[in-house]
Amino acid sequence: MNNETLAFLLTWTPFLLQGFLWNILIAVCAVALGSLMGAGLAWLRVTRHGRTAVVAEQVSTFFRGVPTLALIFYAVFVLPAEFTLPGSDVTLHIPQWVKAVIGLSAAPLSFTSESLVVAHRAWKRGDIGAALLFIPTWINVFLISFIASSASSLVGVSELVSRCNTVIAATGTSVMVPVYIYCSFYFVITSLVFTALIGRFKTSALMAGIHRKLMQSHAQIS
Repeated sequence: MNNETLAFLLTWTPFLLQGFLWNILIAVCAVALGSLMGAGLAWLRVTRHGRTAVVAEQVSTFFRGVPTLALIFYAVFVLPAEFTLPGSDVTLHIPQWVKAVIGLSAAPLSFTSESLVVAHRAWKRGDIGAALLFIPTWINVFLISFIASSASSLVGVSELVSRCNTVIAATGTSVMVPVYIYCSFYFVITSLVFTALIGRFKTSALMAGIHRKLMQSHAQIS
């Protein structure tokens, strides 16, 4: 990479970083929304019986099998751009990034539902170590959603990949390769750092303390 290309990339870095922050925001919101709904499904599956539990399991299975990109397009093109609150004249606009969050939330929804059920079963048989595996693997869901957030560029969200395309359109295709390589490092470096943090968390004193307290709690309940 020559000095001219480096200077070009540095010039556009603030613009690209703003898009990268959108990737992070979308991933955080998608994981939060999906985890809350997934936890609700898991609760229904372990506390209810009959049709309710079956329906909750089927919903979890359905979202596990649907491609994320298809759900994003579905959310963008099927959900209304705005709606009026019942009984009022207040109209709320739904931006594209919110719809992308809804589409991306399917993966953490399914994962949380399935993993919490598995963790609950492990807890019931006294295998606290297996139950606690939910924590680091759930953290890893954010990483998956973070990478998948780049798909929101296809529906008009001005995140990192979308801004790469804007830079290339504005300055010419000769910079296409450097721009895409440069922006890929944002995802690669973040993923490596996040993976390293997950690895350290698994062997941390905090994880050991949680394991010890849960063992004591399970012993008291039993």
